[in-house]
Amino acid sequence: MTRSLEPMMDFFLREKGELVHINGVRQLALIRDATNTIQMTDEKIIRAATPLHTGDIVDYRYERYLITSQVDQNEKSCRGRIRKCNQWLALNWNGQVKWFDSVVEARTFSTETGKVISMPEGNILVSLQDNADTRNIALSQRFYMTHQPFKIVGINHTLNGIIQLSCTLDSINTAYDDVEHNIADRWKYEITHTYALHIHQGTITHVLLNETIPLNVTATDNGNEVTNPAITYVSSDPSMVSVDQQGQVMGIALGQASITAKLTYHPTVLSTIEMRVVETGTHIYSIAITGNPMLKTGQSSSYVSHIYDHGVEVFDQSVEWSLRNQDDSTPTKGSITASTGNSVAVKAGSSSGSSNKALILTATLVSDPSMTIEKTISLKNLF
Repeated sequence: MTRSLEPMMDFFLREKGELVHINGVRQLALIRDATNTIQMTDEKIIRAATPLHTGDIVDYRYERYLITSQVDQNEKSCRGRIRKCNQWLALNWNGQVKWFDSVVEARTFSTETGKVISMPEGNILVSLQDNADTRNIALSQRFYMTHQPFKIVGINHTLNGIIQLSCTLDSINTAYDDVEHNIADRWKYEITHTYALHIHQGTITHVLLNETIPLNVTATDNGNEVTNPAITYVSSDPSMVSVDQQGQVMGIALGQASITAKLTYHPTVLSTIEMRVVETGTHIYSIAITGNPMLKTGQSSSYVSHIYDHGVEVFDQSVEWSLRNQDDSTPTKGSITASTGNSVAVKAGSSSGSSNKALILTATLVSDPSMTIEKTISLKNLF
């Protein structure tokens, strides 16, 4: 007597499922390859105990997938087919740029015969999640993919949960298009952006074995903090230190690994921190610097380092101070004029050319020089 496959799959889901994110929500899912052969499309089958819908976004093993099939459902689980999102597309609405995870292909399949249909040279088919943003996509809208411009010539809204775009190769507009970063008409509406990403726990910190800590990360654009930035987190050794896409770090095994935070849509903008996994009872120091975040030309201000062990402030540790320009240029546009204990006085330079520049004040723990913290001090003209 043969056992039904469905109860067996539900059992495997409970026992062998992996943690994924479905539309940003952490869920347990069972994922397997859709075929026995390796394919360019990287199609997989997903099964979850929670509802699935065509067009859902699935984050799985540091990759993003789109549910492209209809969803089968039984009493205990849902099943669908997912495809890896192979491109980020930036669409520009009069200066408002939004990025979309998409499945892009230069060929498609007939829904009646299942046969491959080759598309004309220079044409592509783009599949996106159907949502409030993608519903605003219009005919003739342009975007870049791998530094090549495309124009939308057809939009298919008939697939529940997914929008499909038929696109053809277009001409580069050298005056307006940011070809390097794949954004059409960027310079038509905006000035150049300078992004930065900063992990505020310094260059190295500790996490207890089997415990979690959040990374404190901020992103700036031209010096201004970005609200709710899209950040991707990666561990150099997930068997030692794991990190989820909300920046929660867990100590898995005693040792050390690096965690890298990247701006999702500008992956060259990144920041890295070394995470040491330690046992309970080990000193876990951290440093915070308080003081004025901005100095005007010729102005002085005091800064204080606060040292914590397991989050409780201690007073038997000390730091050494250093100062540099944020862009690492010379000479330094400020100076340390006094240092007493864990306090320091910083004076901005007198040059008027320092406006809109920044200094980086660094505190280094004397007992563990690998433990540092930085504070950014913006410089402004006096008038």
